[in-house]
Amino acid sequence: MATSFNIDYPGTASDFVVNATKAIKTKGGIFAGDQKSGTFALKTLIGSVKGGYKVISGEGAETKVAITINQKPMLVPMSKIQEVIEGYF
Repeated sequence: MATSFNIDYPGTASDFVVNATKAIKTKGGIFAGDQKSGTFALKTLIGSVKGGYKVISGEGAETKVAITINQKPMLVPMSKIQEVIEGYF
């Protein structure tokens, strides 16, 4: 079951894509997308996290992004996944 949450990124949609790509790929993950939407996959010590994002608004100094988690380790609470994902962005 997919779960969603929003993050407020302190920059433009372009900045979000550049920084998210770098952060996720540096950790060995996969990031594919543009200034509107995309997908990502991360490996953790206890399993994979897969999801997507959609930029809701990115017209100013801050960008609101909707994150949807499609797959996560069964034993990890969603609050921990959200905390880790927000750390990447």
